[in-house]
Amino acid sequence: MGKAAAYWLATVLSVLLLGLGEGEWAPAEEPHQAAQRALLVGCDHFVTQKDTWPAAEHNVSILEDALAADARGYALIRPCPGTVTTVDALARAIADAFADAQAGDTSLLYIGTHGVFNGAGSNSGAALILSDGEAEELLYAEQLQRMLDAVPGRKVLILDACNSGAFIGKGLSGGADRVCFTGPDYKVLCSAGGSEASWYFQDNQEPATAGASYFATVLTGALGSGSDADGDGQITMNEIYGYLLDNYAASTPQMYPQSDADFAVYRYSAENDREQRKAVTDLCFEDTLLTAGQSRVSFSFTVRREAELYYQVVYHENGVWQFDQAQQYQDVETSSGTVLPGRKARSIQLRTKEDAYGYALIQLLTLEEGEIVFQGARLLCVQPAGGPLRLRAAVDPAFIPGIGQEACILAQHSVPCALSVSILNEKGTVVRRLAYGMPSRPQQLSPNASCFYWDGRTQQGAMAPAGRYTVQIRVQLGGRTYVCESAPISLIDAPVHDALEEEAAPTPAPVLPPPLESDGNENNL
Repeated sequence: MGKAAAYWLATVLSVLLLGLGEGEWAPAEEPHQAAQRALLVGCDHFVTQKDTWPAAEHNVSILEDALAADARGYALIRPCPGTVTTVDALARAIADAFADAQAGDTSLLYIGTHGVFNGAGSNSGAALILSDGEAEELLYAEQLQRMLDAVPGRKVLILDACNSGAFIGKGLSGGADRVCFTGPDYKVLCSAGGSEASWYFQDNQEPATAGASYFATVLTGALGSGSDADGDGQITMNEIYGYLLDNYAASTPQMYPQSDADFAVYRYSAENDREQRKAVTDLCFEDTLLTAGQSRVSFSFTVRREAELYYQVVYHENGVWQFDQAQQYQDVETSSGTVLPGRKARSIQLRTKEDAYGYALIQLLTLEEGEIVFQGARLLCVQPAGGPLRLRAAVDPAFIPGIGQEACILAQHSVPCALSVSILNEKGTVVRRLAYGMPSRPQQLSPNASCFYWDGRTQQGAMAPAGRYTVQIRVQLGGRTYVCESAPISLIDAPVHDALEEEAAPTPAPVLPPPLESDGNENNL
């Protein structure tokens, strides 16, 4: 090629290159790798409430350790025990911790503190207390939602406080006036229903404890193979909730959405399986539904290493768990007061009268290096030998599943019992079973009731068509079957733009039947 031709070719190429621009030659961006981040907030010192130190600080510590073992790895885990004491400080902490969040990421926020709600009026009056013992502010659900709405991606919210279920409108006697944290971006776990207290290790227990909430302890226990029902190495919302219902008996954990078998909160491998570190695993009770007159409870478990083991039996009386009057027993197999490794079968005699019924819980605790370690628990429902049983169903009149709403169902029952709850279409065909022979538990509702929630899906997981549905509640007690049906529930399939407008409106008040009067005998164990 001659010099003139070469010069001409170089000139043309330079013009073409300039015309393409920088964007055309930039290397392809790497696909975003989903990241996990966590902000862990705990308050122990209060102005208007009893101090809980070191419970919340301990909760933050054990949850930090648990999340650090997640096989996916966390981009950030920020513990904040005792340092977030105002609403503005929490907003800044959330903005800072999740500043790098993108669509596809998961941002986990844990708050352990006191919660306040008197159960009357709108649940929007429920609040968490942010405090350092000198200054104190109330945090409301709508304030917290505004902070988290600004964070891209999925948000996992864990509230460890009395009445925390009121933040998602669950565990309430009269239903919810307003529900926050709905829709696909939110996954929520609460330690108690809106009408319930949460409990933590008491300083006056013997042996003495270092302090922690039962909920946080059981929650961290769920992050391992012990809750992995399908053995796939990941722990979903459903698996955590099921584990909490089994092992956390001091109040009723609440979850939104009510069913989520897909979202993995945690992943573990054989090398980082926290279940293998526990002293006691595989706790199994022969039956947690008893009938008045049955006073002996049998159960089994596996001891993985030699341990100092205690059983604690707590009774529910006058609407409160009587932790300060708990019965404690030490299990002794050796002269040093320990239990040897292996599978164990045990039974405990309840302190009951012949015709007594109500609720009790049995907790397994070990003493390790001077500190109590919670190993597991079961709630016992002791039903009367026979009726009468006053049964009613209170339901939301309408809901829109398309925007994340769930229908609240209050199954009112005058005594402890086992409940079967089904959703029927207008032809009377069962489209969903929410419970089958499920023992009731004390939820501090007035009148006595058990809460259930329907997300609008059928038994096969598909969304049910728009229309009118009823709830059927069935109880077998003393050889007799009791059945009641609710007023209709309208499942509304609203267009997206209408649904968004509807979302801003208050949740419709539930249709309530005439109130049941308690006979006052449900707590006489």
